[in-house]
Amino acid sequence: MSPETVQGTKVLLTAATLRDLAARKSESAVKALFSSRGELRWQRVTSEFSEEQLNDFFLGSIIMGSKNPDYSALYNPFWDTLLLLNSTGLPDVPKVDRFAFVSGHKFRGEPYAMNPEAVEGTVPDANPYAVDLWNVCSRTKKHYETLYAPKAASELSRFMVTDLKDIEQIQIRSAIRLRLLLKFMKNKPMQREAQRISRYLTAGNEEKMKKYFKDGGANFIPQFVRLNPLLRQKYIPYCYFPGKDATLFVFFNSELPRIIATVTIPSKSFTRIFEWYDLMASEELLTAWNSVKEVKEEKENK
Repeated sequence: MSPETVQGTKVLLTAATLRDLAARKSESAVKALFSSRGELRWQRVTSEFSEEQLNDFFLGSIIMGSKNPDYSALYNPFWDTLLLLNSTGLPDVPKVDRFAFVSGHKFRGEPYAMNPEAVEGTVPDANPYAVDLWNVCSRTKKHYETLYAPKAASELSRFMVTDLKDIEQIQIRSAIRLRLLLKFMKNKPMQREAQRISRYLTAGNEEKMKKYFKDGGANFIPQFVRLNPLLRQKYIPYCYFPGKDATLFVFFNSELPRIIATVTIPSKSFTRIFEWYDLMASEELLTAWNSVKEVKEEKENK
């Protein structure tokens, strides 16, 4: 392999290890994988975040590589927030020397939402929640691959500038998630239901899943159970959205959050609705969704 390929592989390994360790204990992960300068700056930038908030960010983060072998990123679409990383240090294991903790809006150059509670990706909007996630993921991935990676050094320097408004936006997203998590922790019946679903998703038994979901997963269960068992390990609930008519959960493999499963539990029905998606295929999923939506609107207007 070329030196660039070796460096890129090691940088991705650093990002993956950081995600896994920091989802449990961020302080020790940063101490092990950041340079001394990077660690000091991390402490300043994240001083207003609790350990629970940081654990939550890393747990839901997807690893993104780069054409520039010194750069990578961790993207949490449920926060719509990125941790842009610059890792250096061949031939040893690279350490993070510079980074930027930035909202998706700022990264993509988009205006902030006027209503701070209407946070795209963090809570369901008018669309099905999966569509909201496809939207932020596809826009972020496209911007990262076409604009950020080729000129990563200059872009990272720009995002490293302290922006209190942006940190506040990230805090709002985290606070919304923690508030919902607290509701979940107080709802023992829903906790038991989530544990049951986690076991079904991890085991991938088609017969048992069809019995549990009835007709609410017919189009998704056969493909899901045929995934490589490694992709279905350790499914856990990550999002919980209680509502009057239904409760929505998002589950993912705790080691691979890009493969999500959404489960809707209606309040007055026994048919639970199951779907699953690869968030790294969001652009293709969004294109298909918009095509179906356009055809439906055309029929309704005739």
